[in-house]
Amino acid sequence: MYKIFIQGIVQGVGFRPYIYRKAKENNLLGSVKNIGNGVEIIINDKDFLEKLNDLPPLAKITDYEIKKITSKKSYSDFLILKSTYSKGETELPPDIFMCKDCLRELRDKNNRRYDYYFITCTNCGPRFSMIKDYPYDRPLTSMKEFEMCPECKKEYTDPMNRRYHAQTIACKKCGPKLKLLKDKKDISKNSDKETIKKTVDLIKKGEIISIKGVGGFHICSLCNDRIVKKVRKLLNRPNKPFAIMVKDIEMANKIAISSLKEKKLLSSPQRPIVVLKKKKIDDFKEISELDSIGVMFPYTALHYLMFDFIDKALLMTSCNIPGEPVSTTEKIGKYFLTHEREIVNRCDDSVLKVINDKTFYLRRSRGYTPIPVKLPINCKDTIAVGAELNNMICTAKKDKCYLSQYIGNTSKYETFEFLKDSVNKFIKLTRLKPKIVACDLHPRYNSTIFAKELAEKYDAKLVQLQHHKAHIASVAAEHNLTNYVGIGSDGLGYGDDGKIWGAEVFKVEKSNNFIRIGHLEEQSQLGGDTATIYPKKMLFGILSKFLTDEEIIKMKLFNKKDSDIYLKILKNSSNMPYTSSAGRILDSVAVFLGLCEKRTYEGRPAMLLESIATKPFKLEPVFKKENGKKILMTTPLFEYLLNNKSKDKKRLAATSQMYLAKGLFEIASEYNNPIVFSGGVAYNRMISEFMMENDVLFNKEIPCGDGEICYGQAYLANI
Repeated sequence: MYKIFIQGIVQGVGFRPYIYRKAKENNLLGSVKNIGNGVEIIINDKDFLEKLNDLPPLAKITDYEIKKITSKKSYSDFLILKSTYSKGETELPPDIFMCKDCLRELRDKNNRRYDYYFITCTNCGPRFSMIKDYPYDRPLTSMKEFEMCPECKKEYTDPMNRRYHAQTIACKKCGPKLKLLKDKKDISKNSDKETIKKTVDLIKKGEIISIKGVGGFHICSLCNDRIVKKVRKLLNRPNKPFAIMVKDIEMANKIAISSLKEKKLLSSPQRPIVVLKKKKIDDFKEISELDSIGVMFPYTALHYLMFDFIDKALLMTSCNIPGEPVSTTEKIGKYFLTHEREIVNRCDDSVLKVINDKTFYLRRSRGYTPIPVKLPINCKDTIAVGAELNNMICTAKKDKCYLSQYIGNTSKYETFEFLKDSVNKFIKLTRLKPKIVACDLHPRYNSTIFAKELAEKYDAKLVQLQHHKAHIASVAAEHNLTNYVGIGSDGLGYGDDGKIWGAEVFKVEKSNNFIRIGHLEEQSQLGGDTATIYPKKMLFGILSKFLTDEEIIKMKLFNKKDSDIYLKILKNSSNMPYTSSAGRILDSVAVFLGLCEKRTYEGRPAMLLESIATKPFKLEPVFKKENGKKILMTTPLFEYLLNNKSKDKKRLAATSQMYLAKGLFEIASEYNNPIVFSGGVAYNRMISEFMMENDVLFNKEIPCGDGEICYGQAYLANI
């Protein structure tokens, strides 16, 4: 007999019944069972793994071990044994869409799950959002509360059935009940289908509904301007783009342009939101003020059943106010379409963008979490708590990094609590015994303060890492580079010198020897952090470098009251830090071109700038040598914009972006090393297209923005 130990995504994905069927097909003897950190097979075939050539859709083998054993037990059949507990972690499956088999049953009038909103099987449905611990068995999920009816129990215990040990198994008799609430009062109809129809009827009448999904609530409504304005008021999101859900690719094609790659992402099992180019820039303007719109396909039976009663795109956006995590309870709104299954792990929708046929993760969450990403080194047990905005955390063991779902802005109390909860859950789920705690260099980040508490609690080594170094190291780790040049470009990061950095170029040797070889010209940030909200302050400081006070006032970009305040700050140098941020430069250009005056959501001015950009004018970057560093001067860019302000605004927008792209690349390209690029600015289409044309490397499986920081921290902390 042979003992085969398999690790990977092998629990909760129909792997054991698959092994059972393969063994029976080949008349083999032995057993299979879940153990805490994988699946154990006892079998009378050394080459059994070679027969596993058609794994279940969600299963993935990442490691295995085969040992010949002398078994005291004699086998006359092949059995599936009860799960047992063991030390070590296993790879848990993510939440994914409803499979084709379930969709077929949903539409089959002769099937007992016809029109059942919670239909799932071992190949699809919720996973991470309902897991409390593993082995992945029903008592350790939020389905524990629902006792199976005899018919479900029969399917659950039949190894030849698609729902054998499907922990989400349920039907209309025994599963979670669907409810429609109005001001907490139950107004449901007699059947789920009738309740869904009533919900859609309310949407058609202009009502806003909070709908409980897989990992949290969505706000759902019609897409017309009047209703969307109400949603904006409800969520306190005056300008931030919302996502929409469409029935199918035909409906999507009427709204946006999609490449073959984008179509594949839309229909993938992960069912992410994909940012697509609008067909007409002014369409769906109230939903997205940009030239793009976030689109997703239905991914649960409930979504499909809703589209039985409406043939229009629906606004479908995360139910939360800015800065807070997505809601998992009936919290925001008047109407709630909800159900009884507890969401154990909230998990927001993933958001992807394609640039030059390359996938960029704006948000890596539902559909991908908690699948680990490989590291090129073996790590000690490590917790990395990330940065502050767009936060994600991770745990690292050996060569695996387990990235959390999207967490968000941890400067807000509710989101900071979510971060702490996520850290504790991932320590438990990955069986971590923390030896290292990694965090940002910024002393006032909540994540940094929490990291210090964790290090003390676990008697672990605390490692603080500079923000942009973590950014570029994350790309290097994914590409297994040790000697390279890295460009980290974003809104801000606490620098080694205590200043606000934001567009940094490093020469890196032996993975962790960082030499700062260049950056953007430092500009005054009038009013400190308030200049990130009101970028006019930033622009005023830049213009003051080459214009007199009277010349600035004559431009009529600033009213007298603001001008007086800004001049006073400049003369007193009070509350005026300096920054090399690329984000602040792009914001200032957006203000100069009249695109916006206030950043009401993260990245807004720069995204508006990207939206209108066409063909750049020719403008060569200007540099200055300072303390051995090559500085890309940004004041000449604004001198150019002022001298050419009568020219095409769209071309000036493109010129500004290309100026930064060419300038940063020129600094990096002086060395004969691979170049990596990361940070929030990497999401800018024009800048990244230029970098790609010049063979610059990007992140592959993780976000380029601050969501990747934890991965870079875990990597650097172990070198």
